Amino acid sequence: MTWLFEIYINYFPCLDLKIDVIIQEKPIIHPSPMACGDHVAVVAVDIGSAFSGYAYQYRTDYLKNPTENITCPLWIEKNNKATGKTASSLLLNPDGSFNSFGFNAEVVYSKMFRDHLNGDFKDDKFLNKSPLDWFLFKNFKMRLYEKEVLRRNMKINDETGKKGLPIKTIFRESIGFFKRHALEALCKEKDVRSDDVFWVLTVPAIWSEPAKQLMRVAAIEAGIPSESLTLALEPEAAVLFTKEQKLCPQSRNGKVDLVPFTPGSMFMVIDLGGGTGDITIHEVQSDQSLHEKSMATGGDWGGNKINETFLEIWKDILGKEFTQCMKEYPDEILELQHEFEFQKRSIGENTGKRCLYIPIPECCREIPHFKKKFEESTKYPGLKVNRGKTEFPNEMIECLFLDKIKKHVGGLLTQNSVDAIILVGGFSESKLIYKSMKDTFQNIKILNPPECGLSVLKGAVLYGFQPQQIAERVSRYSYGFSIRVPFDPEVHCSERDLVHKVDKEVEDVFRPIILAGENVVANEEREYRCRTAYLGLIQVEFYGTRDSNPKYVNDYEEFKPEFPCLHIGDIVGKYDSNGKPDNNEVLLRVVFGHTQLNVTAEFVVKGEKKLTNARFELLT
Repeated sequence: MTWLFEIYINYFPCLDLKIDVIIQEKPIIHPSPMACGDHVAVVAVDIGSAFSGYAYQYRTDYLKNPTENITCPLWIEKNNKATGKTASSLLLNPDGSFNSFGFNAEVVYSKMFRDHLNGDFKDDKFLNKSPLDWFLFKNFKMRLYEKEVLRRNMKINDETGKKGLPIKTIFRESIGFFKRHALEALCKEKDVRSDDVFWVLTVPAIWSEPAKQLMRVAAIEAGIPSESLTLALEPEAAVLFTKEQKLCPQSRNGKVDLVPFTPGSMFMVIDLGGGTGDITIHEVQSDQSLHEKSMATGGDWGGNKINETFLEIWKDILGKEFTQCMKEYPDEILELQHEFEFQKRSIGENTGKRCLYIPIPECCREIPHFKKKFEESTKYPGLKVNRGKTEFPNEMIECLFLDKIKKHVGGLLTQNSVDAIILVGGFSESKLIYKSMKDTFQNIKILNPPECGLSVLKGAVLYGFQPQQIAERVSRYSYGFSIRVPFDPEVHCSERDLVHKVDKEVEDVFRPIILAGENVVANEEREYRCRTAYLGLIQVEFYGTRDSNPKYVNDYEEFKPEFPCLHIGDIVGKYDSNGKPDNNEVLLRVVFGHTQLNVTAEFVVKGEKKLTNARFELLT
């Protein structure tokens, strides 16, 4: 049984050409192993919403002991504390060129404003420019959250709200900074060339395919060769590193030792970063590989959500005057955010402190009746102002975010039985997170392993060496095509069906190649044949949705489901039109089971098989 699939060729709109695609009723599946390269070293780069960094390991060290000698360079915070990650802050010059990244970018930005205030600011390259002409970007990663359709030239504004730059440029410059930093470190240690390095770029598991493609394109534009680059899903990376650690007690000969997770163990990993919280559930197999048991879920529950709410409190209380401070004194507001970020980490510790004591920025002290406005706020009772500091009760911060996380985890646990919940990611370093989860889920082992803030980075290095360890995944999206089918009055009897009826056919029917919630093994292929239009071109519209049972694409507004089926991009390719394919057909093989979708194309000319270039183009 076959279906007829109608596609319009956009390369030649004036011709109004059509192609037919024949989709097999039962797709052929070809599981095959993934191969690792033989690079000298693997470098993993994690561009986080709040903090970013990189890690690396040499192949010789990996072969001796996978979890040892993974290097994470240290970065110095303003308070001279050394950390494994730096701030996700990118400073660009007025012409959009790179200036600095991380803690250093914030220091440079603040110094420019101080010099400007003192009348000492001058930049020989950008004469007659003020500090406000520079671009500072923070928390830019979250702009790709829930972007299921993505424009290639999408722009975002900087921290001051001025005219923005393409988000691809922002990621490109950020990745480029870490690429240069990593290569310099490797070349100092050993005789390593750039083509000796394999690169791994981390992305949230809950991101869409277009968002992943944008990250990959940005990395390639930053100078990383496509053939030496892969993406790793952040919670999966954390799972790989966690699996190798000795976290489980086991009794042997009367002694209790800590051992890694054994085959049959099922555990939930909650990866809490600055922007999102990703949750996955994996089972350890007999060969030590991992099978995902439930599709990745999550939300915008990261540490930055608290930071945003903290600033909203100031905006609510001080109104337009605080907004004006943000525009005129962004360096002072940046200091305010730094202080809150530093102090919030201590919530939950037995320090005896019941409040956060946040210094008041100089610009805010000049606001008339500042103290009265804070202490008499009815929306935020309990705030105090004392000797240049605002006092925020810990309870006010605690209730800002924990309820959503706990409710979501509770729902997952009703459907899945796990041996342990493992907290990883930078935000999970907060003692408050661990205490709250332990109090809520008392019958489940809650683990907060050492280096939990670096587990994604170190696990991404392991993924670069052993991607085959993630042997089975659960698709988070349904993917497929738009087809037309014969009208059947017994089947197509609803009002929704009838609006899609054209003559004797029903149009815009979603024909899946995979459904959300379906299991796929690594490198799983599904084949489809499409008829070409003799022009040497392939362009097949590709659709995606989080709906596990989609029916139509391009639904009318009154029938649009909770998760609409969206045209997320195309499968495109070329072939030699001088050699006309037999039966005018091209065989598409869509490859699943990796962190990104891949596609290949094959056609037959006079009985001889020929491969042709094909790819997903998911950035509109």
